[in-house]
Amino acid sequence: MVSVKTKMEAVGAITDLLGALSDKFDTDDDAERDYMAEHCPDHLKGAAREVPTLAMHLLDRIADEPVNIVGLAAQSGQLKGTVSKHVQRLVDAGLVERNPVPGNRKEIRLGLTEDGRLVARVHRRMHEEKDAGIHEFLARYSAAELATVSKVLGDLLATELRGVRLVTGKDR
Repeated sequence: MVSVKTKMEAVGAITDLLGALSDKFDTDDDAERDYMAEHCPDHLKGAAREVPTLAMHLLDRIADEPVNIVGLAAQSGQLKGTVSKHVQRLVDAGLVERNPVPGNRKEIRLGLTEDGRLVARVHRRMHEEKDAGIHEFLARYSAAELATVSKVLGDLLATELRGVRLVTGKDR
């Protein structure tokens, strides 16, 4: 634990720690891709390694229920063009199929292929593993310590990035 004498020293120490955490955990997802490849059959190992992370998360959303591109964009908070590009990658990988909606010649529903369902299950299991590790790590702290961390992280999440500065709701 870092001992600090003043509030400004504490702020400086926290800023340094946030930077170090970002450097340590901001990877190119190699560990996630390795997990996915290890847990997929041979014919899907390439897709598990090559499909971009955003496309994997879209695959997970499609697994919940058939959806169209516009609905998927709304659910994910991504632009329609971005979603369309990633869905095409999933279609090319044989994980997603486009199906016409009966009685509507324009609307197309996205659904998972059998391979897509398998990859989506592996992807969810990987996130369950990651979450279990975080839970195990955090369980060693007291409820009061966790409440403080939760408040700080919640407040940080509620900020907005304006240029290179964080801006809180009251400063907007």
